Amino acid sequence: MHMSLSTLYAIGLGTLTMAAAMTLWERRFHAGRSQALTFWAGGFASLVVGCALLILRDTLPRLVGFGFANLFIIGGYVLLLAGSLPFAGLRLPRFLVGFLLALAPVWLVIGPTLPDATWHALSGLLVALCCLALALVFAKFRPAAAVRTDRLVVTVFGLHGLVYLLRVPVIPLLAWQGREAALDLAALITMFEGVLFSMAAPMALLSLAREENRVELQHASETDFLTGLDNRRAFFAKAEAMVQAPAQLVLFDLDHFKSINDRHGHETGDEVLRIFARVAKERFGADDLVARVGGEEFAALLPGAGPDDAISALNAIAWRLRREARAGTRLTQDVTFSAGLASLPAGASLTAGLNMADRLLYQAKTKGRNRIEREAASSSFAPADTETSAA
Repeated sequence: MHMSLSTLYAIGLGTLTMAAAMTLWERRFHAGRSQALTFWAGGFASLVVGCALLILRDTLPRLVGFGFANLFIIGGYVLLLAGSLPFAGLRLPRFLVGFLLALAPVWLVIGPTLPDATWHALSGLLVALCCLALALVFAKFRPAAAVRTDRLVVTVFGLHGLVYLLRVPVIPLLAWQGREAALDLAALITMFEGVLFSMAAPMALLSLAREENRVELQHASETDFLTGLDNRRAFFAKAEAMVQAPAQLVLFDLDHFKSINDRHGHETGDEVLRIFARVAKERFGADDLVARVGGEEFAALLPGAGPDDAISALNAIAWRLRREARAGTRLTQDVTFSAGLASLPAGASLTAGLNMADRLLYQAKTKGRNRIEREAASSSFAPADTETSAA
């Protein structure tokens, strides 16, 4: 089946129109990326206008049919690039924006006077540079570990940029050789690839925004909003896998925390919680799990650590907490905590370990608070598979 260039332009026009509409609609659901999505929607809309002018180019003055058409198309790619830069913590430099704005009228004046092959080569070079720069942005972009769609964006825009980069020497060469049939074939191939790009580009960009949003929501659901530590849900989810190796399990409770809230206000109490969370997170290792599991109750799981290591860390935390709580709040009394420390052998039941640490924490409170109660590993820690089989 023969497909004309005009038909491909019409298909591209339709897919780009849908891309602009979908991106603008998606903007409502991504507050953190609304600017990027606005630029992307504007970029696709600009490509729509450019394609429409190219379809009508034979009925329009050359300045409009070719000049403005190329300007809108190149502007569309620039907007797509501008919307992508924030993902890498960048933005379009002002001098480059000024240069492009100054170049636009020059392009409109000089462009229509150039031979078609030269015009196509120059505009293709600008498109290639925009696409390859966008691919480079996402190649350097370091998203959350769970985000993988950035690779798709790199592939889509990288291939599109390479196609247009290949056009730069090929089109003038074919024109110089007078190979009209080859030029027509090159135009069809380029436009066919353009139609594929008009479908793949919005899918890749919107998938990236959605996946990033999903990862952020998942992270928020597993993070305590006040302290930035893992919350109770995340602690249990992660700890189940970590207890397959020997570990130390600690439950903390800040002493007399209610009186701090009652006497000094919840703002001071919140600051005490943040200070404790920061001190504990900094003192424990990168492989340790620290979470806020209740109002003033925290938990820590230290894989591979021994009881003495855990006690040394807890003493250091207690000392820093007293010092930094006085420096960071209006409190005149020391902020202390009680802790229960349970040693877990490999494969121990997390529930049994938490029960033991909770009993030890209760003992620390009844013995006057501001202390650590510990108990060595014992037979009461039944491996998880043994418990399951016994049940």
